[in-house]
Amino acid sequence: MMIDPASFREAFKKATINEIIKERDKIIREIRRYEKGKIPEDDYMMDPSPETVYMMNNLYLAELCNLIYEKKKEADEYY
Repeated sequence: MMIDPASFREAFKKATINEIIKERDKIIREIRRYEKGKIPEDDYMMDPSPETVYMMNNLYLAELCNLIYEKKKEADEYY
């Protein structure tokens, strides 16, 4: 079961920028794997489907990118 994008973002709210970047990179790898058709055939029988995971990963990616932007902006305001 996948969580909604807002809850996903909330889970990373207190993470460091490096931790967020690491998760962002992991999601990008998963997205690319799907787009290149490198999903094992057995994964198509799982729930949620690879298509759903792909769509949610794109939403999660957007949330992480926005969070990185906000944390960078916040850090810049301290200097």
